[in-house]
Amino acid sequence: MSVRGARAPLEALAAIAADLFDAVLEPAFWPPALSQLAAELGCERVLLVRAEAARRVILATSDLDPAAVRRMAGRRLDAREERLIVPPVEHREVQLPADPSLRLLLDRAQIEPAGEELLAQAAPLVARAWRLTDALAASQRHQAWTANLLERQATGILVLDAAGRLLQANEAARRRLAEQQELSVARGIVRATGGALQRSFAELLARAARFDKRGVATETLLLQRPGDQSPLEFLVVASPRFSDGNPEAVAVALVFDPRAESENPAAVLARRFRLTFEEGQVVSLLLHGRDVAAIAAALDVPKAAVAGSLRNLYEQIGTTRQVELIKLLLARGGATP
Repeated sequence: MSVRGARAPLEALAAIAADLFDAVLEPAFWPPALSQLAAELGCERVLLVRAEAARRVILATSDLDPAAVRRMAGRRLDAREERLIVPPVEHREVQLPADPSLRLLLDRAQIEPAGEELLAQAAPLVARAWRLTDALAASQRHQAWTANLLERQATGILVLDAAGRLLQANEAARRRLAEQQELSVARGIVRATGGALQRSFAELLARAARFDKRGVATETLLLQRPGDQSPLEFLVVASPRFSDGNPEAVAVALVFDPRAESENPAAVLARRFRLTFEEGQVVSLLLHGRDVAAIAAALDVPKAAVAGSLRNLYEQIGTTRQVELIKLLLARGGATP
């Protein structure tokens, strides 16, 4: 979070605009974007609301659960789902340009002149960013893992259906698969060359097809490469929750050189969210399906320390769940901040 007065107005506006651009592509990034705006205005809290007659519906706030923002984007709520807003004793409501239904609710009635100038410049950007976010969410395009998005990632990514059919793959995955011989893609289907490995792989995908929405299974394979090259890691996470990106998808496989920081998914997420080394270790273990007890044992730290790291991760990333971490990686994780 920036400190008010620490940067020039144009620099502050550029930082806010960059965060809003990220928020358009991934609604879970709206809380940090609004948090940045709040800090520059000298506020503790900023809310983005939709005003319809006497109703006020919260769309995003600087401290709202990022997953909740993702659920709100693109939806038109009925009266039963209306969120009651109890504004602070001292507050100010700012109507955004070009869309009278969008308002910013600040927890301060007065802000400094420099903040007023910044607010006037940032308000149109906020309105435009939310309209784009809402439109993309409503059409579900933000949930689709487009070829353009996947090709930006240094991590190899494969999206699979229950039969092992390759639904999507990026160039990084194709390049890495060509370096080994334990897995192959024939007629669009991913197969293991060894019988035992193929049975394990097929069972993992079959389990995912039978899961309820909370189910998740993980398998990590090491793919040997010729010569003295280190093995590649093939991390398969199977869950029906991937179907929001592709209706047929039951699993996402990440193939990468674990020694290459640019490819390692945990390192990519740690860099994107500016995590500490310890938090990056927790993310790595979460991606591999470890629970709190297993993470604590692997890092040789108390469970309370892991729980504290998870709370911090939840605030910064918006999730502590393995599937949601991978969705963030696919949606925007490889982009530079």
